[in-house]
Formats: sequence, structure tokens, C-alpha cells
Amino acid sequence: MDLENSSKKKESKYVQIVAAVLTAATFVVLFCFDAWASVEINGLPQWQAALAKQSLDAVHEGIPKEQTPSYQAEIMKTVASRIFAGYDIETSALKNGMILVEFSAQRKKPWTVDVKIPQLQSPALEWFTEDVKPLKPDIEAMLDGVPLESIAWSDKALQDSINAISAEMLPGWDLSLLMTAKEDICEISVSFAPKMPMILAVNPAPVSNSLPMVFHGELRNKLMGEAAAFIGLPVAWTAKHSEDINLWAENYINEQSITKRSAASANASFSPSQISQLNVRVESSVYTIGAWAAIYAGTSDHSAELGLHLGRKVELLSDVPMEAYAEARLGLQDWELSYRFGLRFRPLRDFWLGGEWDTDGDMWWVRLTMDPQLHKPYFWVRVSEDGDFNGALGWRATENISFEVEYDARDEDRWSLKMLGNL
Repeated sequence: MDLENSSKKKESKYVQIVAAVLTAATFVVLFCFDAWASVEINGLPQWQAALAKQSLDAVHEGIPKEQTPSYQAEIMKTVASRIFAGYDIETSALKNGMILVEFSAQRKKPWTVDVKIPQLQSPALEWFTEDVKPLKPDIEAMLDGVPLESIAWSDKALQDSINAISAEMLPGWDLSLLMTAKEDICEISVSFAPKMPMILAVNPAPVSNSLPMVFHGELRNKLMGEAAAFIGLPVAWTAKHSEDINLWAENYINEQSITKRSAASANASFSPSQISQLNVRVESSVYTIGAWAAIYAGTSDHSAELGLHLGRKVELLSDVPMEAYAEARLGLQDWELSYRFGLRFRPLRDFWLGGEWDTDGDMWWVRLTMDPQLHKPYFWVRVSEDGDFNGALGWRATENISFEVEYDARDEDRWSLKMLGNL
């Protein structure tokens, strides 16, 4: 009778210990708290092993230390068998109080991974398809030999592991997993959704100092239509593909009849944001064509003028961009037509330095010009052979409108404000 009571007490105590540590282990599985390292894991993939070790370390901490190592190992086996579905568990006591827990899959089915490509337009579709290529073999390697039943307790760890893999290759995309069991195979479907912030609009801004402004609007409209393929994409992912977008824009512009006829080439710069900016500079390697209309204020010497610039790139020195040009200016106050003929070279990007002959006064001038750029200041200055100074500081307000404060030492009213319409 005493033996029977003693056996019942031991069994009751065993059940109490198992219940206590089972509760602790389940709590850790759900919330992934850290515990002291005391258990060695074998037979699990790394992403499951990390979660199992946290739980079993907590189990080990809850087992009374006065119990023998083999007794502790037996409790560990009982608890682990109830928590970690899909695996058979074997335990053994090691030195220094460590417990070895070995996992073996109860039923193994091969896994297949179905990566669902979101509905994207070209060229984003091609970039996404190339980015996602490594994901399928990586997930298949993670799930090799993993029983479907074990996903019930490790689904969050699986999701986190796959997110970690995809974070670099697909920034800005959320992954959703769906698992199904078929007769001879397990399947996991991976689908994608863009995360905020997303691109809401793309603003193309073609600029050129060698092509007429009328061509800019045509290029802008064409680019705006093509860039609609990027609307709705994650900003983080398009930032990764900024260089691809630049190359795409350059190739698209270079294939247009406008740029082919003018022997021009494009240089694009994409700035990803919710309202993304796509700046494209289009410059001809052969011709420069420009026209303007100007209105003066603050001076009685000028009222308005029309101007035309025609240039031809020449190569007098290797690797030095040079241009021979002619300009015609018609002053609308006295209807006087004057001409300038010059030769200039580019010592630095955006700057031209050269000399020109001006029929207004029949004299030579040395001229330094900075190419105008949208929403940026620019200037031009020139000095005549007689020492007269003429120059202006300007601001390109829009693609078509610029403002200049001009100084001309030859005029009675030396300072004037000028608004230019770039044609």
C-alpha cells in the first residue's frame, strides 16, 4: 500500500512538473523570450532550431535541479513531444547539466515552392522576375525535410526567415505565405504586395541647351506616358533600381526620332519618392538650336527682342567640346537686327568660354556662359575689346521661362530686369 501511494505521489509530481514546464515552454514558443543556454539541438533546420532552443532552454530552467540528469531528460522529452508536432523526440543527459534533444521527422514529404509574380508592367516586370529568382531555391532549401505539421508551431519563424532572405533582394515588398498539403507533396505559395510608401506619380523633366524648347514638351509627354509603369511600386524597391530606371529612360529617349535626327543623347537621373523626379538631360553632339523672346523692364534702352541661336559642334582639339555658332537678335523697340558669330569651348561641365564678333558696335567680345538648368541660377558675362562689360545673373523658373538681372555698361540705364521665354 505504501509502495502504491509512493508511486502515485511520484507520478503526480511528474505530471505537475511536466505541466509547469509545458506551460513555460508554450509561453516561450508564442512570445520568443530568451533563456539561459542549457540545451543542445540536433535534427532541425536553423530557423526552427533557434525557436526550439529558446523554448527548451525555458523548459530546462523550470525543471527542479535536484532531479537526476536522466529524470530531467525524460521530462524534457515528454514536454518537447507535446510542443513540437511533426517530430519524434529523443533526449539524453550530457555533461555539465546539458541535455541533448534530437529531432527526427515523423513523415517527410517533398516541398514545392510557387512564387507568384505580381502584375507589373515592363520594364518593372523584368526587374522583379530577375530579383526574385534566388527566392525559390532558398525557400526549398529551408523546407527540405521539414514536416508540414511542424509549421503550426514555427510559422512565424518561417515567415521571419523568408522575410530576412527577401529584404535585400526585394525591399519594399510584403510577402504572404500559403501552405497546402497534397497527396505526395507539400506546396507553399509566395505572393507579394507593395509596402508604403509607394510611387504616386513620376514627373519627367527633360532639359536641353542644344535642342529647341518645343521638343522638350514632346519628350516630356512621351516619358510621362511610359513612366506610368512605375506608379504603385514601392519607393524602396525603385531606389534599388534607380540605375536601371536611368538606363531605361536614356534608351527610350535615344530611340526617339527627335534625338536621332539631332544626333542627341540622353543622360537621366531618377530620384525615388512618392512624387518621383525623372530628370533627363538631352544634348546633341552635333547641333545647337535655340530661340528666345525677351521683355525688358527698368530700362528705356530696350523693350523687347527676339533671338535665334544656331550652332555646330566642331573638333579642333581632341577631347575638347567646341562649338561654332551664329546668333541673330531683333530689337523690337527700333527694329534693329544684329548678329553675333563666335567660337567657344567647354572647359568644365555646364560652362562655355570663347570669343565672338558682334555687329552691334563691330567689335570682339570674350564671353563666359553657364548653361541654364531648371530651378537653378546661371549667369553669362562678356567683356569687349574696348573694356565694356555686359552680363546677367539668371534663374530658370520653368522649362519655358527664365528671369535675368542684366548689366550693360553701354546703356544709359545700365541695370535692367529681363524675362525670357525659351522657345
